[in-house]
Amino acid sequence: MTASATARPSSAPAALPHAAVRDVAAMLPEWLETQRRLRRQTGIQAAIWHDGQLITEVAVGPADVSADLPLTTAHRLRIASHSKMITALAVMRLREQGRLRLDDTVGERVAELAGSPVADRTLRDLLSHSSGLTRDSADSRWWRLGTPFPEREQLLEIARTGAVTAEAGLHLQYSNIGYGLLGLVIEEVTGQDFAAAVTALVLDPVGVEGIGPDLPADAPGPETPGGFAAGHTSLLHGPRRVVEQIPTGALAAATGFWASAGSIARFAGEVLTGDALLTPGSLREMRRRVWSLHDGGQYGLGLQEGRLHGFTVIGHSGGFPTGLSRTWAAPRERLVVSVIGTAVDAPSSELALGILGLLSLAAGRPAPSAEEWESPGAQGGGSDGRPRPAVLSAQAAVEPAAAGSALSAEELTEVLTGTYDSLWGRTRLTRLGVRLFALDEASADPAATALELSVGAVREDPIAPGAEAVELPAWGDSGYGSWSEPLLARLGRSTGDGTVRCTALISTGQVLTPSADFTMPERVVAP
Repeated sequence: MTASATARPSSAPAALPHAAVRDVAAMLPEWLETQRRLRRQTGIQAAIWHDGQLITEVAVGPADVSADLPLTTAHRLRIASHSKMITALAVMRLREQGRLRLDDTVGERVAELAGSPVADRTLRDLLSHSSGLTRDSADSRWWRLGTPFPEREQLLEIARTGAVTAEAGLHLQYSNIGYGLLGLVIEEVTGQDFAAAVTALVLDPVGVEGIGPDLPADAPGPETPGGFAAGHTSLLHGPRRVVEQIPTGALAAATGFWASAGSIARFAGEVLTGDALLTPGSLREMRRRVWSLHDGGQYGLGLQEGRLHGFTVIGHSGGFPTGLSRTWAAPRERLVVSVIGTAVDAPSSELALGILGLLSLAAGRPAPSAEEWESPGAQGGGSDGRPRPAVLSAQAAVEPAAAGSALSAEELTEVLTGTYDSLWGRTRLTRLGVRLFALDEASADPAATALELSVGAVREDPIAPGAEAVELPAWGDSGYGSWSEPLLARLGRSTGDGTVRCTALISTGQVLTPSADFTMPERVVAP
């Protein structure tokens, strides 16, 4: 870990305990691999940063499917439109230094564009995608690697001849060309090329290693430790094929940056939840809503913002021919989640949302619909309005025969933690924060349907005569599962060291086997 990842003083303690975040981190490698296999994905990186520390970074799958090279946490991946966030930070730094104003126009700042159709667009217009400029121009075959990305002269020609498609401020018109022009402005103001300028303005002051503005000329490939992972096509056109990395030229300010999930998570943590780069006033201005988005979020100046699983988050996403990416920072909790995939259909945003959901459970929040299902009027009926279970430390101990002595609820949770399989799928029992949950391991957003469990009585096993099971009453079920029927945990002794283990989980009469013991037959036959 670099020195920049050490904890910084905070005006208020983190609202989310480190221990709760580590609970999520512990299940992340296995869950992420499950998601990857279910969606037949290539390599995926994910990272969680919290309150000054990189809690975990994970890599699963291949860095190059054709060469069967495993992805590592050190591999570099393109983060595409995260570049806009970093470019916006550079512009705000120049504004804080008094070297430009957000109401400066393109024509004032780039001499070659004075008197052109884009001359009256302001830097604020460009930052917020309010400029009415084309997304990529009438010919942007570079997105399929049909042509190289435009260099400076080609970008200037696009700006002079075909960039303006609407009035400024009329509608959200996402524009890579607009951010390319911001890169030209940064060059003109600093007298440096974009890569050198953004490094001096943004990257060096923060001090997080492993981030860069564009593909280097001598970029190492996936076979090299710390090299660039390959991209991959989707399965729409058959088996996945490798997509080569490509430099972005004059559009580096819009889409050229690269990083690992761990490095961009550290960077976003220091910059978006702390004061490592900008004043609080500048960050507030970047977050101020300019456009409301179709998914309920908003866009400000180079930043997306949303309310996800109870977290107010800011950050950016990215799409490049070599993969998709998403980073969300929650300033109040000093929390960052980043996910980067190496395929054009990587579910990076969905997985980032899923990790936020798990962190929400760990923070002590109920599953999103749990209180609704448990309300007196649940499903329009006359439910009894059950209260939420107490935290594990306040629940009663149990004394199953297999244990030989009493187990506290927390000790029993350690025994139960793991995954359980059946024909229908996989269920994970895990402690998140101070509570026990049953999660659908196949879901990209496990918190959405999470069941909170409590420890009940020891009873006779209904399937194995003479055996015992511990009741695990569920809270937060919609009624289609275990609302009035507790899950049952059958306990036994390990044949190896004799430790107590859960040998089966029984849910509404169906037996789930510990994943390590489960084998799906070649053909599932009728009895």
